Amino acid sequence: MPTLVLRNVPDDLYKQLKATAAEHRRSMTQEAILSLRDALEDTRKSPPVPDLEEMLDWLRREVWSLPVLDRRRDEDILGYNTHGILD
Repeated sequence: MPTLVLRNVPDDLYKQLKATAAEHRRSMTQEAILSLRDALEDTRKSPPVPDLEEMLDWLRREVWSLPVLDRRRDEDILGYNTHGILD
């Protein structure tokens, strides 16, 4: 099994790992391995799918409520006349 050596571990992180290991009655090595495994598994999970209602509320608040500054018709913006011909 490979060995991993960590250098220059910040004091606060070391103390937190030591306290958590003691809480769980594990060695610091066991606690570090489990913490790394949990953190890496979390990164592999797909991001949560936003709730449809939350997304619609956000769109209503942030996007659809914006003032329309351009008063042109869609046809004018796209460049097509009423016959569908590009002007």
